[in-house]
Amino acid sequence: MKLPEAENAAYDTLRRILTEGAYSSVELDRTLDHVPEGSRAKVTALVYGVLDKNVTLDYILSELAQKRPKNAVAVLIKLGLYEMLYGNTPVHAAADKCVELAKARVRGADKFVNAVLRAAPSVSLPSGNDATALSVRYSRPEWLVKRMLADFGEAKAISILGAYLPEKTHIRRNSRKISEAEFARIVEKTGEVERTERGYYVTRGTLKALDPSVYTAQSLSSIYAAEAYIKGMKGNIDILDACAAPGGKSVYMSELLPDAHITACDVHEHRVRLIKAYAARMGASGISAIVADARSIPDDKKYDLAVCDVPCTGSGLLCTSPDILIGKKDEDVAALNVVQREILEAVSSRVKRGGRLVYSTCSLLTEENESITDAFASAHPEFSPITEKTGRGSENDGKIRFSPDTDGCDGFYIARFMRN
Repeated sequence: MKLPEAENAAYDTLRRILTEGAYSSVELDRTLDHVPEGSRAKVTALVYGVLDKNVTLDYILSELAQKRPKNAVAVLIKLGLYEMLYGNTPVHAAADKCVELAKARVRGADKFVNAVLRAAPSVSLPSGNDATALSVRYSRPEWLVKRMLADFGEAKAISILGAYLPEKTHIRRNSRKISEAEFARIVEKTGEVERTERGYYVTRGTLKALDPSVYTAQSLSSIYAAEAYIKGMKGNIDILDACAAPGGKSVYMSELLPDAHITACDVHEHRVRLIKAYAARMGASGISAIVADARSIPDDKKYDLAVCDVPCTGSGLLCTSPDILIGKKDEDVAALNVVQREILEAVSSRVKRGGRLVYSTCSLLTEENESITDAFASAHPEFSPITEKTGRGSENDGKIRFSPDTDGCDGFYIARFMRN
């Protein structure tokens, strides 16, 4: 019997993501290049669907099997569970497809796979609003749900957990290469797109149809963040983007401030190459990309604006990158806090008098956000919060929060300071 094409491709992709730590966007794009046009939408839906429901599917699997199966079998069962529970595929049809895959891909597992999948409709998800129940129902790690409940309270935490963003890629135009009217014309004729204040949500087909020099993929939260960083600034200024890779915010700032010079840093050489390639594709000539740890940048230059978009859990990206927290643990937050504090402390010394310092994360968690910047402000009276409003997100005393349930974009945090 011929293997089901979409399920077979999705299985390979999910196995690499869930068991080998591969990046979902990279692996899916690689897979779709080798899948017939008619199967691409289904493969995409299966891969992102399983990733989004991974915690829930793990719970159902644990209820059905006394002992967790090997990774290869677990991934196959999750694929079948997703199809029957969320993909409107009858139980017998989903089970039959996965049994055929098991026979070909994980020999000896077909009877087990069949038994587990056919028993799946008997499992009920936990009720109540405790952390365990919310974790399973909304398919988010329990440690994260506990922190969200503590940070925001039950109502707001549930609102964030239930937030939805379009399952498409957000793009903006390259203002150096194309006018707004022309960009709208060529994008809107490619098919089904959703317009936003700063660009469009588009499908993979649109991305393939566009000249890569006239657009870039960039999330709304990233765009809004870059605009907040430089609000009110102009002219021939020096900017340090201390944690810049892959370069989206540096490139956008260079478009908004064409006379600025931006030093974009990353600790890894291969990621600095990404920044250089990004800048070259977009025609951003005012960017110097260097290999440097943000905690020890190898010069004594002072900057008009220094940005620390620090490493974080990425918990604000769950709507658009459902695999972002796979493998991460609660104790990782404390380890990240050490790095976050060190970067902010080091980069603050590179700000001119009268210059600006920005700290930001794509995290929702107070421990990665207000706890870091409030402690910094207490220890550094030479820095004052910039309270000028940007008109976006939730703003309070120089801090800006974006939340997926209220702002239509990924979760993001920004704190802005001026050196007195």
